[in-house]
Formats: sequence, structure tokens, C-alpha cells
Amino acid sequence: MDTIGSRIRQLRKQQKYTLEALAGNQLSKGMLSLIENGKAQPSMESLSYIAQRLGVESSELMEDVSQTEKRNVLDQVEKLFRVEYNELSDEHKRIIELIQPIVDKLSISYESARLLDIFSRCGYYEKRKDWEKYYQQAMELYEQLHLHNQRASLALFKGMIQFTARDYEESLNIVLQEQVTINSPLDSMTTLDYLYTESILFSAVGDYEKARFKMQEALSFSKDRRIFYRMDDLYRLACFQAIINGNEKDRIYYLRKMRQYGEFAENKYSTAIADFMEAHYFNSYSHEYEKAIESLDRFMEIGREMKLGDDDPEDNNHFLLERGKSLYGLGEINKALLLLENYQVPKYIHHPYDLSIAYEVHTYRALCHDQLGDVETAMKAAKTGYDLIIPLPDTPYKKFITQTYLHLVEKYS
Repeated sequence: MDTIGSRIRQLRKQQKYTLEALAGNQLSKGMLSLIENGKAQPSMESLSYIAQRLGVESSELMEDVSQTEKRNVLDQVEKLFRVEYNELSDEHKRIIELIQPIVDKLSISYESARLLDIFSRCGYYEKRKDWEKYYQQAMELYEQLHLHNQRASLALFKGMIQFTARDYEESLNIVLQEQVTINSPLDSMTTLDYLYTESILFSAVGDYEKARFKMQEALSFSKDRRIFYRMDDLYRLACFQAIINGNEKDRIYYLRKMRQYGEFAENKYSTAIADFMEAHYFNSYSHEYEKAIESLDRFMEIGREMKLGDDDPEDNNHFLLERGKSLYGLGEINKALLLLENYQVPKYIHHPYDLSIAYEVHTYRALCHDQLGDVETAMKAAKTGYDLIIPLPDTPYKKFITQTYLHLVEKYS
């Protein structure tokens, strides 16, 4: 543990003070040397004098970890923590190594709360068993310091952990409980995060009416405050909810808004996703397979312009599923099956919407094998899709997968 003396010596050297320069008239060089070496305890008067000379508060010299040290560590940690997810290497591990020596000696301050916050997040990513201990400490410090936005953001993090574990009810409970706890208005960005997350989670538990209400609330809030943060996500969510609810007017409206946002923000990704969602609608809902292929071609053209990765854009996993569905609808069974067999359900998707769409692949494989006369493989694929979809909320995908399986069972029983 740091001593007052060692902290004084550290700050003195950082500020390039000699013993004589720091001692001055009120404190002798000899006494200061004794204090720095832990052989004498300074009086409060001497401590105040030294703190004043060093430009810090007296309390900083008395803490287990000085504010200066915490700020230095936090500066290093924040730089590592800002690394984009797709560029991460060992940053989380390095962050833990930086904070570990002081994590159990942090007193109340913003720096302490933030360090505990980041430590708990990285601890989770690094699969540390004690990450929740530091999560709770960070939450308590944020509460004491009335840092409601930071506390709310950390609570969302824990809620989304449960979401990725597919415990949707618990995820929603965490987020809603935090809403009850917060007794002060949140800033606009955090408010939008909460509204968007609540919409996602209400839809995940099958409460589509509340999901739609929260989504509309988020859109209205964004427009009223003229904040474009999350606008792309919100339009995409609104469009998809319109698709599964069979609301053609809203589907067309939000699809147009996605494209307009893409042009306004010069965001080709948004435009590409609009084309992809349109292809999905043509495949799974209106069954206009030629139109689906046209939309997929536009999607891939934009993908090539954006140079998404080094591989051929047609190896895009999502593309494989939708193109396979289009080809099946057009009767090109062997070509469809080739694409569908190469599709893999992504490990990074967790929402029942996304999972339900992905699980369609098993049903389309079953239909292809049925067309080719391979009954055993068809039944196995259909049963896989059925088993996966049953625990999820009711959607058109669940209906399609279930009905196909039951039809094949009846057909071959």
C-alpha cells in the first residue's frame, strides 16, 4: 500500500521539485526527507503546506491511491477501451493488468467509479468470476456521486449480458428495474439507448405492442431533439416490426426513411440494408422471388463498392440464405441447396427475430431435400428447425417452420 511519504516523493519527482525547493521556509529538508521515507508523520499543518506546494488537495496525499495515480491509470485505460470491437486484440487483458494493482484500494471519486466500471466490463469479457463484485461497486459509487447516466449505461451492459445468454425476461427486468431506480432525468443519448433497448427486449419476450410503443417513443424523441444517434437502428427496427405485423404502409414508409437516412448521412451501409430487408420481404412474405433477386443484386453491388472484406461479397453469410430462398422459390432446387448448405447460423445473433429468420434455413433445406426425394434428410432438417423455433415467441417464421415440419410428418407418416 502507498504511504503518504511515497506519494509525496512521487508527486515531487513528477513536478521536478528538489527536496530543498519543496521544503522551503516552513519545512526543513531533513524533516521532509524523514516524511518521504516513512520515518516521521507530518502534522496537518505540514501536510497542508506540502499539498499546497504540489498543487493538490491534502486528501489526495492521504488516500490509499492518489487522484493523480487514478487519473494516470484512467487515461491509459480509456485509450485501450476505445479500440473498436473488430480491432480488439489483448486490450481487455491489458486493461485488467493496469487496474488490478489499485482496484481494491479505490475511494469515492469519478475516476474510481469509472475504473471499476471498465474493470467489471473487461472482467466479464475475460471470463473473470469476480466481475459482478466490481460491477456492484461501480454502481454504488455512481449512485453516491449522482452520476445517473453512467450508472444507467452500466446497468444496460448487464442487461445485455442476459440478453446474449437468451434470458430475455431477466434482461428486461434489469433494464426496467434500473428505470425505477433512477430519480433524475437522463441525457438524450442515454435516454435513446434505453428506449431502443426496451423496444428490443419487449419484442424479444413477445410483447409486440409495448415494443412498438417504445420504438415510436424513441423515434419521436429523436425527431423532437433533432438527434440522429440511433436513427438508423430505429428505422430498421420499425421497418422490420412493420414487416412481421403485416403493416404494408409502415413497411414502405420506413424502408424509404432508411434509404433517405443513408443518403443524408452518406451511409451506404444503411442503403444496402434497406435492399436486403426488401429482398427478405419478397422472399418470406410476398414470394416475389425475381424481385428478391433484384434487391439482392443491388445489395451486393453496394457491398462491392464498400469493399466489405477481402472475400467475394457473394460469400456473405446472410446473402447465402436469402439467395438460396429465392432460388428455391424459382424452382432451382440444386442451386438453392448448395447455397443453403453453406449458410451458418451466426453466433453473434441473439434476438428471437434474428434467430427465427436464421432457423428458416433448416426448413428450406428440408423443402429442397423433399423435392429431391431424400426423405430422411428432409425430415431431419425439418425437425432441427422445429426444435429450435419452438421456445421462441410467435412470429410468421415460427408459423412457417412449424407448419412445414407438421406437413412433412403427415406426408411421410
